[in-house]
Amino acid sequence: MTQLADEDGNVELFAPVGKQRLFESVLSQLETLIHEGQLNAGDRLPSERALSEMLQVSRPSVREALRVLDAMDIITVKTGVGSAGGTKISDKLGPMISRLMRLYMALGHFDLDNVLETRRLLEEEAARVAATKRTDEQLAGMEKLLAQMDDLVEDRERYLALDGKFHVAVALASSNPLLAHLMGSMRDAVTENLVKAHGEENDWQTLALKAQQNHRKLVEALRAGDGDAAAQCVGQHVDFYNEARHHS
Repeated sequence: MTQLADEDGNVELFAPVGKQRLFESVLSQLETLIHEGQLNAGDRLPSERALSEMLQVSRPSVREALRVLDAMDIITVKTGVGSAGGTKISDKLGPMISRLMRLYMALGHFDLDNVLETRRLLEEEAARVAATKRTDEQLAGMEKLLAQMDDLVEDRERYLALDGKFHVAVALASSNPLLAHLMGSMRDAVTENLVKAHGEENDWQTLALKAQQNHRKLVEALRAGDGDAAAQCVGQHVDFYNEARHHS
């Protein structure tokens, strides 16, 4: 690996790229450095000029690679000087999985039924675990979301946005952030379909009111620490939406 120093005289970690596409080579090096503990979430990367020298490619090529990695939620790129700007390893999960899910659905790689069935399997288990791990604070947060949803049963898009947050909150209560992120990504991918699935406003209001009843049963099961009942509520909730969707 070429040992080049940045503007501050620090020995750099990156090597010149080979015949791979540039962003693939940069990604491969980032993965190695992260696995080795030499780079961590939130760490700043060298400047564009320094990366160009280390990778031995043009600055436009580096810029393009950074754009790709930014779109993949691997890095964040901000304009500005000092601590306000620069390129850093992402320290937060981004929407990349959700975007890919929507694209794969649009391309027909898997359909809405596939996503809903996967969501059901994951969420049932998440609810079962959450029944024993949830906190009173988390239950209070769920209750607050349900109260907000009560006021929005006439507004499908806003209601479904909160509905997604509610189900992610249940998954977070399982103490598994990966599960919660996957749940949120799948929910984002199907929300548009759920909005379109119901034509008449009255039909939607009836559906939302019934869904709220099921949501509260789920919270009651979580509060009681009854994992089987919580999982059953989730299954009934997904079945309810599916039935309504197929008969709309």
